[in-house]
Amino acid sequence: MTTLGSKETILAAMKRVYRYQAQNQTRSVVRRSGKTRFIKDTDWERGVFWSCVSAAWLATDDNEYLDGVMNYTLHTGFRTGPNDRFADDHICCQAYLDIYPLVDQIEALEPTIKALDLMVENPQLGRKDWWWCDSLFMAPPAFAALTQRTGDSKYLDYMNTAFWDSVEHLLDPETGLFYRDYRYIPDGNGGELREANGNKVFWSRGIGWVLAAIPRLLARMPEDYPHRDKYLALFTALAAEVIKYQQADGFWRTSLLDPENFPAPESSATALFCYGLGWGIKQGHLDAETYMPVVETSWAALQTCIHDNGMMGWVQLPAFNPRDVAFEHNIDYGAGAFLLAATAVADLVS
Repeated sequence: MTTLGSKETILAAMKRVYRYQAQNQTRSVVRRSGKTRFIKDTDWERGVFWSCVSAAWLATDDNEYLDGVMNYTLHTGFRTGPNDRFADDHICCQAYLDIYPLVDQIEALEPTIKALDLMVENPQLGRKDWWWCDSLFMAPPAFAALTQRTGDSKYLDYMNTAFWDSVEHLLDPETGLFYRDYRYIPDGNGGELREANGNKVFWSRGIGWVLAAIPRLLARMPEDYPHRDKYLALFTALAAEVIKYQQADGFWRTSLLDPENFPAPESSATALFCYGLGWGIKQGHLDAETYMPVVETSWAALQTCIHDNGMMGWVQLPAFNPRDVAFEHNIDYGAGAFLLAATAVADLVS
């Protein structure tokens, strides 16, 4: 027996969070400069949410989620974001490609093909295009899914080469954790950014994106793909590291190595870790005796983030490093991360 609750209660929590966010999508965010940025439907904050709603549909076969994703595509016209070679503008493709078999019109694939062909036909190093760790969640699963939908292996093969070059750049060999980007990688001269306590900066949500990316990649990758085991090896190694930093209340803080500096709970990283670890247990890649208590306590913690109206709170707002969080902080991708966690937890109790 687990303490995760029944499948019905898990799905009910997922539906409450979905309904609130679908009806209250975030329209703008305030930059550190004080300027307001208005969120487009193809921006990553929105794209993450709807790609996770699509995952909820695939996991539950609940047409309420499907209807939401279909409505999203009416707003976007299956378009990608406007910036070439930019992973944040490719996350929306994951939702499009999930529902494509129902649409089955080549016009729905054409914007994604055009955006990804720009990269495949002019290959660059992964560390150049995917230079921040969040990007490994945003773009690579779309490449794998496009191979899945078209049968053309060039997208998956391109992704595989670029993914591992990015990993080589961002993975810290000392800790087994991922730097968010080049600003935090030690340069030998003390020029990198550090935490207030002097430790390296390892941002929990950034690392959560990486852990959560691998199940989404493997779901879109052929079972006999020759590099599949390499992804699993990275997944299990990273899982073993991140559980060291879960706090007693079940949450991860925004900074793994300086949790006291920003002591508030953080739900989006906690949800991403809960999702990845829950998936790993269900698939037999992670030992249940070790990892199930981590999933149980993180899932219990996530329940305390849901406001009475279904709003997901304690979500760190858009950033590239650890920062403070409040219970009132809510944004689309935080709800999306919770939906992913709920799919994995529901699967564990099925």
